[in-house]
Parts: sequence; structure tokens; C-alpha cells
Amino acid sequence: MERSPARVRNELVADIVDVLQESSTVRQGNSADLWVNMLNKELSSPIEPLRGEALRPWLLRLVEHCAQIPDGLPCLVRCLGYLEQRSSAIASLLRLVDEWEAVDFFDGADLHPLQPVLREIRSTSALAALARRASRSRTQELPAWCDTGWAVFLRLAGGNSAAKELPVSMAFLALAADRLVEEGNMEAAEDLRRWNRQQARAWGLEEKMADWQRGVVDQRAPQPPMVPAYLMIQFEPDGVDPDRYFLSHWRQSDAEGWHPVPGETLHLHRDDLPAEVETLIEQTEERWSDLRQPVVLEFILPWELLGEPVEWWHKESSTLSPTPLVMDYAVLVRSFERLRKAAWHRPWHNKWRQLKERPAESHPYWKQPEQSHFHLERELKEDDHAVCLVLSQPPGTDSRSSHQEFMAGLRAGVPAMIWHRGDCGDPAFREAVADLVQDRGLSGLLNRAGNWRKEALALGPEGWDNHVGRHLAILLDDPERRPGPPGPDRAPVTT
Repeated sequence: MERSPARVRNELVADIVDVLQESSTVRQGNSADLWVNMLNKELSSPIEPLRGEALRPWLLRLVEHCAQIPDGLPCLVRCLGYLEQRSSAIASLLRLVDEWEAVDFFDGADLHPLQPVLREIRSTSALAALARRASRSRTQELPAWCDTGWAVFLRLAGGNSAAKELPVSMAFLALAADRLVEEGNMEAAEDLRRWNRQQARAWGLEEKMADWQRGVVDQRAPQPPMVPAYLMIQFEPDGVDPDRYFLSHWRQSDAEGWHPVPGETLHLHRDDLPAEVETLIEQTEERWSDLRQPVVLEFILPWELLGEPVEWWHKESSTLSPTPLVMDYAVLVRSFERLRKAAWHRPWHNKWRQLKERPAESHPYWKQPEQSHFHLERELKEDDHAVCLVLSQPPGTDSRSSHQEFMAGLRAGVPAMIWHRGDCGDPAFREAVADLVQDRGLSGLLNRAGNWRKEALALGPEGWDNHVGRHLAILLDDPERRPGPPGPDRAPVTT
């Protein structure tokens, strides 16, 4: 029997109280008082502290009170989170708050018939992909507590819907039903579709539902080749302390468009960068645990860090056998200065278009040691087909001529640069570069660079320093694939 709206809400209040009642913060007088004090300040609404009465009736009144105030329940959980941080109770409460808001969105409807089916959908990458499609890419990533289809449905209810679109949560149900059909679970799929049809009739959304279904059918064309996911890691100089940097990062796993999601920005000493990158990669791998796409690491480096062998920084460094990043990923370098200097972007875009649209007419340019930097820049600018600069000196050093050479490439808009991290005059390096750039358009640059690095890896730690693949650096700047600005949470973090 379908539950009434009043019963649905009462049972949700009781569920929230059940979780709060087990919280050590709530059960201890001093911490409970601190929680209530924070609630009073944020809600600007008086809440009486627990004084001598039974805990559960007090909690029931507290939750009912918060439920009647805009943002009241999220505030209740937020303030508890200040004290408990990422406890299991917080995750449970966040799911229940999403359910409360979903019930409100669906006018008190009983959503529980959907729960058994949706809880069986657990693939994190599939859930993120369904949420992206349902929201037309407005939702790129999901909170950690959205670990089932049920939690995602609740999270999406009422959010990110344009006026003329099917509600995102209903679009999600339609896509989830399609996925269940593909898996052969026809009965469960029909349960979701039946609920969706009933809701569409109740709200007069039959036409929008039909438009959505037609759009989904239109999207079932042959799939494009699998595109990589990207983890972009940027080191921005502090500007005051030369030994400190802001580490920002962006995750991009949307196969249907470029929508990088910014992460937290940290303020770190230079010596701490490798360890923090290792932590970041591990956290990203956990988030992308069932992602099918290959992952590319892109390091956005300022001039003074271009000499860092970031490709050979480690994962699993706490074990007896650390893993170089290059063993698991394609690793690219990008220029921090170029991303920040808009006056250089027009030639950069022009050279990139040349590389993309007329690859057979594109070629590398070898910087000669005796060539002046003025004439290098002049020739690169005059030669529209020169899209890759092979440096004669490694960048990132105190050498003025090395800096001028690198800047000439940036100002001329050259999107690709190759260098040896130690000696660009090494005959083995020149032989390797000849292989890297052998075909016009540089289409095989990354694959062949990966092959040289694999040859070095095959020698093991005891021998790879003598192989040119250990010292190859590739800068490849795609102006169409750029990070967004760091988020508003950017703030120095004490380490």
C-alpha cells in the first residue's frame, strides 16, 4: 500500500533521528551543546539545548523544527559535520537530507518502490555517466555518498533542470531503465518506466518524456573511439616564497565533452609536491575505480619546475617497490606561463589548427645551438607549418639562453616541444627525436614517446638512467583542452 505524504515525511524524520541518536557527538553533553550553538548561529532561530529530558523526543522536535526552515536540515548536518567531519553518520544523514528534498520535489510522493531496483546499480563510473547524460553535462561528478542509483536519483531530484526539459531525476530513471534492459533485467526496467510514466501523466510531462526518449534513440549512433580521462595537475608559484607553490588539479572523465572538475587547492613547500601528487593520484584512482578509459596525467609547470622528472615520480612510495608514474600513465607537460598569458594565445590557436587540420603539412623545427633567439622566433612565426620545437638546451635552469629559447617557442605559438632533461646534444636523444617526429603531423608522437619510456622501464631502476627514454620530456599544449580557474575554496593550507 502506498504511504501517505504525511507518513513519508514522519518516517524520514524518524530515520534522521535514528542516525543522530547513535552519534557520539549528540550523546555527549558538551559536544551536543557546541552543535546546538552552531545551529543557533547559522539558522538564526532559537533551539533549546537538551536539559534533563529523554534524548529521542528532543531530537524529534529538533529535526521537525529544522525541517520547517529553508536550508534547515542541510544546516543541521553541516554543523554536525564541523564536529564529526567525514563520519559514517554524516554520509547517512546526507543521503536522508537528499531524500527529504526529493520527496518535497515530488510533492510528498512515496519514492520507496524505486529503492530496491536503484540500490542494485552500484558502478561509480556508470552512475556518473548516467548523471552527466541526464543533466546534459551540468552534473559532472557526484558526492562520495552517492554510491548507488537510489542515492543518485535522490540527489538529482529537483536539481539542474531547465524550464523546457524533463526533470533531471526522471531522465536519470529513463537512462537507468535502459541500462537494466541492456543487462537483461527487463522486470526491474519496467518498474522504473512504469513509475516514470505515472509521474509524467500526473505532471503533464508526457510530451517532454517522449522528446527525451527520441533524443536518447538519436544518441544511439556508433560510439566514437574511447577518449582518455585526464588528471590535470598545476603548480603555481607562490609569488612571495620561492619554495612554495599552490597545487591545483582538475579531473576530466566526460567522454562526450570537455568539462574539467576542479578539486581542492593546496599551498605546499616544493619538497612536498611529489608526495601530495601521489596522494592525489591515489584518490583519483579510487574515484575512477571502474573507469574504462585510459588516464592521461598532465602537469602544468612553471619555468623553474620544467626540469623536474615528473614522469618518474612515484606511486606506492611507502612500499618496497615504488611504481614510476610513467609505468601506468601517459604523462605530458604543459606551460603554466602560456596558459596565463592571453596575449600568446592567438598564434597558439593558429599553430594548433594547423596541426589538427593539415597534419600532413606540419613538421618539427630543430633549434641549432648557434642560432640566435631572435631568428629562432622569427623563423617559427614565419613558418606556419612548424608545430614542434626540438630544444637545444633543457628548460628550467638558470641559463638565460635556455629561457630565451623556450620563450621564443611560446611566443610563436608552438604547441609541442621536446627536450632531454640533461643533455639535448646527446646523440641518443637526437636519434630518439628523429623517431618521435618521423611522420608529418606528429600523430604518433605520444605513442612513440611511450615506447622509448617503456624501453627504459624494461632496464629497471638499476639501468634506466643510461637510457634516453628516462630523460625524454614532451610538452604538448592543446589550447582546446584547458583547465578552469581554481575554485573559490582556494586558500593556503598549513602543512
